[in-house]
Amino acid sequence: MLGGDRTIKMEHVSKSFGGLQVLNDFSYTFGQGEFVCICGPSGIGKTTILQLIAGLQQPDAGQMERASHNIGYVFQEPRLIPWCSVLENIETGLHHIMPEAKSERRHIAAEMAYRVGLEGFQDYFPAQLSGGMKQRVSLARAFAVEPDILLLDEPFSSLNIELREAMCGHLLQLLALKPCTTMMVTHTLEDAVRLADRMIYLHDRPCQITLEYRMDKPPPERDMQYIFEQMQDIGERLKLDKI
Repeated sequence: MLGGDRTIKMEHVSKSFGGLQVLNDFSYTFGQGEFVCICGPSGIGKTTILQLIAGLQQPDAGQMERASHNIGYVFQEPRLIPWCSVLENIETGLHHIMPEAKSERRHIAAEMAYRVGLEGFQDYFPAQLSGGMKQRVSLARAFAVEPDILLLDEPFSSLNIELREAMCGHLLQLLALKPCTTMMVTHTLEDAVRLADRMIYLHDRPCQITLEYRMDKPPPERDMQYIFEQMQDIGERLKLDKI
């Protein structure tokens, strides 16, 4: 168990898949309540870091420490249960927390559906939903358990610009309502600047942190001018590092 404000600590972590070494002696600490975006090229190890934090993978060497095991996970694909309704899908993470409290589970699920703009669609099934609506169900499901740690693995990558902006808005509203430590993998620098307290950029293999970048304004104060300027600054820094 970690003390102070350290929520997650990776210390000298190594991880290989077959003959491919993805992480080697990798260390990083995610502070309590922070929103950190993990960026970098495909296949560099971003998703592996999330899976190690979630306990879906185990390190070959090194230590993983978490101050909490109450984790919400939003995958790139919504991963909804096709024969369950919107409310039933949102409820799935609550069954092990409150197995006997069916009415309370349903109440929480209905509130979360409302929070992500799915009021009126509670009884719909995944096949009846658009891609953006499915991902909103996935987001609501992750927040329903009131996670201490939220992991998002490219959750907006399949959405167009308009839907992605809407999802960013839902995410920020939910985090204001239920704050938690958040890590998001993304290829979209704009989303990182719009949402995160800081961004880390990974490169090389085994992956290394090439750039750590902190935003100096809270998300509500970040207009498009600010986002554009930060993206330019990050791009220049990465260019200087010959990436």
